[in-house]
Amino acid sequence: MNNIQIGLASGFILVLLFFVCFAIAFIAHRYIDTIEGCLSGCSYVSDIRNVWGSAGLLGEVMRCGLIATIIMMPKIYAKRGLVDVGEVEGLPRFYKRLLVTPIVIGGVLIFCLFALDVASKYIEQ
Repeated sequence: MNNIQIGLASGFILVLLFFVCFAIAFIAHRYIDTIEGCLSGCSYVSDIRNVWGSAGLLGEVMRCGLIATIIMMPKIYAKRGLVDVGEVEGLPRFYKRLLVTPIVIGGVLIFCLFALDVASKYIEQ
């Protein structure tokens, strides 16, 4: 691979990341109120709703991301008394996958960008 191919691959990954960001924004706008309704007994969820509730689409995306971290690591939040593990585990699988999948895909794509950056450094030498 030369630098041109690495640049094209990086550009393609950036386009995919744009679509992931768009998907996260759409999911947040469409489903965040329903998901927060399922987690109404969690004090942390109601607190982040109060903090980010009036921030428009950015607030919805932030709330979506914070709830996704709760879904990925519920025991850490439960140790601090912020969420009820039973409610988090009782959240329908559809919503769990809907929140976690774009974040995982975005993480993999960012890792690929870093790998391509490292590869371009070695090719230059």
